[in-house]
Amino acid sequence: MDKKIPVALVITLLVQTAGVVWWSSQLNSRVTVMEERSFKLELEIGKLKDSSSDARERFAKAETTMQAFVETTRRIEAKLDRLIDDKQPGGVYGPR
Repeated sequence: MDKKIPVALVITLLVQTAGVVWWSSQLNSRVTVMEERSFKLELEIGKLKDSSSDARERFAKAETTMQAFVETTRRIEAKLDRLIDDKQPGGVYGPR
């Protein structure tokens, strides 16, 4: 070694270089973990979107069914009202 470059400076540079290599390795590991998590989250979001569209379809079917029940109930109530009116003495409609 040249007497103009102190040994302490060489050791310091080697330690700093080793620290930067170690730090960048750790950073790379963290980035890899984050990429894996991101990929898993994207898959989960895709599954949730699929299930939410299924839920919307089922809700729409249930809503249609409920509307049919409401209409059927109204028709039954109307028939019952007519039947009750027909059975009452002096009913407006009279026998049918």
